[in-house]
Amino acid sequence: MLFRSVSQSRYHPGGAAVQFGPEDAIAYLPSTGQRQRTSTGTQYDFQGAMGDTYWVFPSGATSANNAFSLYLGFSAYGVPNDGTFTGSGASTIGRIRWTVHSVENLSTPSATAFYGYSISAGNVNMQLTLDPAYPNREMVLLADGHSHLNLLFKAAGMYRITFRVRGTLVATGQEVSSLIPVYFGVETWQIPSGPAPVTGYEAWKLASFSSTQATDPLVSGLDADPDGDGANNLMEYAFNGNPLIPGVAGQPQSENLIEGGQEYLAIRFQRRKGDTLSITVESTADLSAATWSGAGMQVGALTPVGTDYEEVVYRAPTSKANAVRQFMRVKVVKE
Repeated sequence: MLFRSVSQSRYHPGGAAVQFGPEDAIAYLPSTGQRQRTSTGTQYDFQGAMGDTYWVFPSGATSANNAFSLYLGFSAYGVPNDGTFTGSGASTIGRIRWTVHSVENLSTPSATAFYGYSISAGNVNMQLTLDPAYPNREMVLLADGHSHLNLLFKAAGMYRITFRVRGTLVATGQEVSSLIPVYFGVETWQIPSGPAPVTGYEAWKLASFSSTQATDPLVSGLDADPDGDGANNLMEYAFNGNPLIPGVAGQPQSENLIEGGQEYLAIRFQRRKGDTLSITVESTADLSAATWSGAGMQVGALTPVGTDYEEVVYRAPTSKANAVRQFMRVKVVKE
């Protein structure tokens, strides 16, 4: 996970705060969190029709701060405010941004509405939701800071809200992000059993695309090329690329290699680990050949690249001195 300590809750037993991370606790809201819409203003339409019931975790209310209550917030503590991430001015260096990636009510699949908002001078400031009535909602936090929101749910059940947290590195201009699932129990505390978590390409797809893009095969399918750089998503996945930014970080690059006093054609690339990918290096002296029969030979030790990739170098089986022409390629097959 890129960003640590990015979500927090504090339980106050007699006033002493105890911190919990998203992997440690479920935020539970009992029936006392039920409310009914009484505000007539259109800005409160997200609460439903007049008289409709909804559930809300309060943030700034006095009742949220007394003993034995759960006070919810979002924090960027542990993310350095040292110029690592870009901001919009000298006083906001280190901004990171939250958006909602997916909302799942694991108990009642038909009810998935979630809203994170604050109220100032009677005005609603909507910051976190997937509701199309509030497009492009996001919450911005200064690194090493925190914020509090009212969290509203439209139905009881066990929710899994997956947030995307992202920031832009000052040094390279690259955007980095993490997906963070947090559980919220609304009048229930038990997480229902479900299918095994997705892994491999499906997990990469969910982390690389928005929830809408991830369901569109023309954008996130294996053969799609949404950034138009000539490498489809399978190649981006296999070689440590970003499918939405042109260029593939670990794509195969040719080079010359000296081994045992002989010069060889070699190829260097980053490959995905731990998946049902068949990644093989082949060579040939004739591009018109129906098959490439020459197998590449691995040279040197593997170099880890993060947790999911490793850099490798392969050379042709024949030295340049003993071959008129040589060609090499990396073949990727999703099994």
